[in-house]
Amino acid sequence: MSETAKHMEIARPYTEGSGIDIGSGGNPVVPWAIQIDLPLHEYVTYNPKRPDGHIHFRGDCRDLPFQDGVLDWVHSSHVLEDFMDWSPVLKEWDRVLKVGGFLMVAVPDRERFRGAVARGQGDNLGHKHESRVGELSTYLSRTYHVFLDDFVSDNPEEYSILFVGRKRGLWPS
Repeated sequence: MSETAKHMEIARPYTEGSGIDIGSGGNPVVPWAIQIDLPLHEYVTYNPKRPDGHIHFRGDCRDLPFQDGVLDWVHSSHVLEDFMDWSPVLKEWDRVLKVGGFLMVAVPDRERFRGAVARGQGDNLGHKHESRVGELSTYLSRTYHVFLDDFVSDNPEEYSILFVGRKRGLWPS
């Protein structure tokens, strides 16, 4: 099961209108999502299996091909942890989102992910900044009304955290 599939039903109510799924790997949160992923040569470095579905744009998620404030929602599953400094990434995702739009970000909880690795799950050496419940709320509470920032399941072996917030206004300087 993909990381996105673990929280698809939780995120679906926030995906009305136009939106993007960053790092979808060809398995978007909803079928109408505009899919954005790494350039193919970089994707294969992280995942030797080619993505199943159609990727609309390939490139850096810190430089999205959209004008300011045009999207109703932005979804990203297990991408943000690949960046040590989240601020430039989150500012770019915020830039393309309309005021009132929804930001949905899934990240691994550091403690639970390390536990899964200890139990035999493969590690991800691309992770630079694994998270904890509440960390995205700390980053984003000034500009987003937080709807959710918690594990996607009550299962203690599940390590995915899903943040859902509604954009209030402009990113602070």
